[in-house]
Amino acid sequence: MAAALPSSPPTWFRIVALLAVLWNAFGVAMYLSSVGIFGDPMAGLSEAERAAASSIPSWITGAFAIGTFAGLIGSLGLVLRKSWAVPVLIVSLVALLVLEGWIMFFSGALEIFGVVVPIMVSIGAILLAWFAIEARRRGWLSQPEARPAPDA
Repeated sequence: MAAALPSSPPTWFRIVALLAVLWNAFGVAMYLSSVGIFGDPMAGLSEAERAAASSIPSWITGAFAIGTFAGLIGSLGLVLRKSWAVPVLIVSLVALLVLEGWIMFFSGALEIFGVVVPIMVSIGAILLAWFAIEARRRGWLSQPEARPAPDA
């Protein structure tokens, strides 16, 4: 049995999905930079910035990785119009809210790095998860094929 074909989304849906891929690709690049893939992540930081960066627990770095990579994968799912994009983007949202919540309320890093980026990332993740849920509701994302129940 074939999955129901989704209705055709408007052009703006494709534009937003592509912008989400770019936004999340930037997030992945920021994560990779923060763990030293592109060189010393501490280069050019002040002493206060180095101390703040050094105090980040590994579980927060893990939340950063999950949030950014899930965001990129979920955004690619939107471009491909796949319904699995919704739970992936929700995982990204939860991970990024953990990260940004820690930064804003527990790290003390706001005095050094500011509040703008954590708020922008949080709002962006919330809007992207809502966008995916709404796209699924409107039938713009494919639904997984129904499998017949096994005989008892």
